[in-house]
Amino acid sequence: MRKPDKEEQILTLLKTSRENYVSGEYLSRKFGISRTAIWKHVHALMDQGYKIDSQANAGYKLLVLPDKVLAAEIQYGLETVYIGQELYCFNEAGSTNELAMKLTEGAVSEGSVVIAERQSAGKGRLGRKWSSPPGTGLWFSVILKPKIHPQHSAKLTFISGLAVLDAIKTVTGLKAGLKWPNDVLLNGKKVCGILAEIKAGPDVIKYQVLGIGVNVNLNKSELPESLRGLATSLSIETKMEVPRIKLLQEILKNIEAGYELFKKEGFNPFLCRWKENNVTLNKEVKVSGLLESFEGLALDIDEDCALILRLRSGEKKRVLSGDVS
Repeated sequence: MRKPDKEEQILTLLKTSRENYVSGEYLSRKFGISRTAIWKHVHALMDQGYKIDSQANAGYKLLVLPDKVLAAEIQYGLETVYIGQELYCFNEAGSTNELAMKLTEGAVSEGSVVIAERQSAGKGRLGRKWSSPPGTGLWFSVILKPKIHPQHSAKLTFISGLAVLDAIKTVTGLKAGLKWPNDVLLNGKKVCGILAEIKAGPDVIKYQVLGIGVNVNLNKSELPESLRGLATSLSIETKMEVPRIKLLQEILKNIEAGYELFKKEGFNPFLCRWKENNVTLNKEVKVSGLLESFEGLALDIDEDCALILRLRSGEKKRVLSGDVS
């Protein structure tokens, strides 16, 4: 686990002393640095959005935490061993997936997370754009090294979907559903999408990047007009603001727990749960791919995450990718 730097240590102490002022002299002795250095660290925290009161004879008191995806906030209380322990946080990024894929070209730790307040070129499946305005959602990517065959990469997408679904239930009490292959829905509308990308050899995945976008506190006006009947947010459904950091911490914890269980017990436990929470099976659906489309009854999901359809001709069709409507 990464050791926090002095700035984070000062912040943690101020958080645990929220009701009281902490003197600069005490902080100086505690962390073995000068009071001038303490002052510089405190002002650096204020530049990040922390509201800290400073009194000459009393010291420093933390008044307000910023609603930002900052490393110190994400890692404070994060219950993981490695996922999210190495963070790359940005006010703005083109695409967190693209940044994460670039990181895999060097020496990057498994479990590293790239997160941005805003994406200017967020990506969805099939080359679609993902709307990600600042301060309203969670737009992040997790880097894994699963050491599995490339054909099994969709399994980690399914596991991540369950991680998001469980986190939503824990934080908001809402019961979400899963739509094949990679969406989380609330009341029939999309609240989360997952885009997985891999870097692989012929027989094994070297890196898998799980790009996750969750509409947390978007209001209806912030959703693209074309999507207002198809998408929603947690705040729209709960009619209250949802704590983004708490939700993120829960998702990361669930992904790590699921990933570790997958390595020990395989995919079957997740497939059973995924089917129990899906909204696709036993319905007439249309699956649209890049080159062709199919219509029929969604019968099952197999162990390779393929959707099994009974076409109107009576033929059974195994579909590996596409959009369901």
